[in-house]
Amino acid sequence: MNVQLQQRTFNFALSVPADSVDEVEASLSDHAKWMRETHSYDDSKIQLVHYYVSKAHELVNIADPTQGTTGRVLYSINEVYVMAEGIDQHMVAGQSWKNFQSFVSTITEFGSVLIANGEVIETL
Repeated sequence: MNVQLQQRTFNFALSVPADSVDEVEASLSDHAKWMRETHSYDDSKIQLVHYYVSKAHELVNIADPTQGTTGRVLYSINEVYVMAEGIDQHMVAGQSWKNFQSFVSTITEFGSVLIANGEVIETL
């Protein structure tokens, strides 16, 4: 299924210092495990269109990568739900996830952009 206009999203961008990368990646891995247990691309669980987490070393100057990196690692967490209700279902399910508060602490501490219940306004 392709991403459609008006579908709802979570999009989180994290900026993490090198000495916290292992802690953050453990939290992201735990979140991904929970997502696999409670979400799916079919209608057997909370239905997603798309889920992925990406990372990159932060560049000093994105227009000139030869200038090197800052020492920070950037992460992007992206979830797109088939129906708007998926956002609410996700939040309800999160309340019973044992590591929910730990994950929220991670995204709150390192989050530079936290979009909850975003709306897809452009797509291919």
